[in-house]
Amino acid sequence: MFERFTDKARGTVFAARAKAAERGDSQIRPVYMLHGLITMDGVAARALAGLGVDAAAVDRQIARSAPMASPLEAGEANGDAEALASIGIDLDEIRRKIEENFGTGVLDRLPAAQPGPLTMTGRITMTRESKQALALSLKEARALHHDYLGTEHLLLGLLTLAERNPRGEFTLASLRDLGLDIRATRERVLAELAARSGNRPPGQ
Repeated sequence: MFERFTDKARGTVFAARAKAAERGDSQIRPVYMLHGLITMDGVAARALAGLGVDAAAVDRQIARSAPMASPLEAGEANGDAEALASIGIDLDEIRRKIEENFGTGVLDRLPAAQPGPLTMTGRITMTRESKQALALSLKEARALHHDYLGTEHLLLGLLTLAERNPRGEFTLASLRDLGLDIRATRERVLAELAARSGNRPPGQ
């Protein structure tokens, strides 16, 4: 497939999975993906920071929308690994590549991570909305004529998801609770892309 997931985009899904495991949740939800975007220092994180959204704000949103359960053990939850594999996401491979680029053990030092080393061999499902957000992210990348998928596309996909699902678990109300307006957020993402140096590798 032409859409090349960047390390930071893959890391976003990795971090979302870690947040789900930390909360004892058997599913990766859109709000966990938003948390992952904040965690990874890329275009999406810079756009959100510029709009006043940080990890603490997203954590408060998570606390309201996804109650804490018992921590999951690796391998406890059966899920649709096929859905992740179909878009090129292999969690073990993500960890290897991120540690190659950012240093061994860097993911174990993520904010609000589960205590102790993160084990990503467990299977956790993606909710229907999370799968939809990924599909919308691919459409955003195509619309921008990008041959990669980065954190910017994941954020744009989440915005479109909220707009299209008025009664879902991740809606316009979810964005409003974070102080986000779809149009302003989209413009901020595009401004971050425009400001990025032409010599800088794509897909932040």
